Amino acid sequence: MMYAMLTVSLFLGLGMLGSLVSSSPSRYSSPKHHHEALNKHDKLLYGDCHEVRKVGGYNVSGVYTLHINKTSSFQVHCEHTADNSFTVIQRRMSGAVTFIRQWSEYVAGFGSVQDSYWAGLSQILYLTSTGNNVLTINMQTWDGEAQNVRYSFFRLQDPNTFTLNIGGFSGSVPDDLFYNNNMPFATYDRPDPNSCATQQSAGWWYNYCSYALPNGVYYTGGSYTPTGGFYNGIYWKDWRGYGYSLKFLSMSLSQM
Repeated sequence: MMYAMLTVSLFLGLGMLGSLVSSSPSRYSSPKHHHEALNKHDKLLYGDCHEVRKVGGYNVSGVYTLHINKTSSFQVHCEHTADNSFTVIQRRMSGAVTFIRQWSEYVAGFGSVQDSYWAGLSQILYLTSTGNNVLTINMQTWDGEAQNVRYSFFRLQDPNTFTLNIGGFSGSVPDDLFYNNNMPFATYDRPDPNSCATQQSAGWWYNYCSYALPNGVYYTGGSYTPTGGFYNGIYWKDWRGYGYSLKFLSMSLSQM
């Protein structure tokens, strides 16, 4: 059982880097929704950033419009490296965009592609159903230390629950998302049985509750004191702990 409580006694119950660096997106991505896309005038419809590069010939990182079908589109940041292309589905780089959002917003997506955003559960479900099953998470602290982790299998199931399936971890910090495997997504207005989404102020695949919280509250400066009784920053428990909120974090999908 796991609460991200403030008491020290509950701390332990809470809450391939070398091969990844050359093929992972950069920590910071300069320029989601409502910004001019680099493929704005392109007649071809791309399903992910891999197609943007392979079919469209684009190799410049930036905002692109992707399509689920001919009538449904969404914007993301595509990160193109020398040997791969990544579709950024989540990014935290300032406190300008709050992630304390309702279920419907997490399903549809929110934020700004120029800054911080969530691509949307429906869009992520689509991407993972079309071969984008490698998840890379890039993180950076306020003193400049960076870590990358990768999951060779990441997929969402069921458009009613968006249940998480994840595995195949590699990285230089411990795997703090294993605890969320097979859990449905939850928000404060559609909470999990243990009310973690309510207590931690973020939509996520809560268990009881979570060892990592990429969608947490953006606290500046690193160490923080949560406003409630639960740690709710952007934390990775086995790196800097529950009480340290990261400066930057992004989640990106790519193909094998």
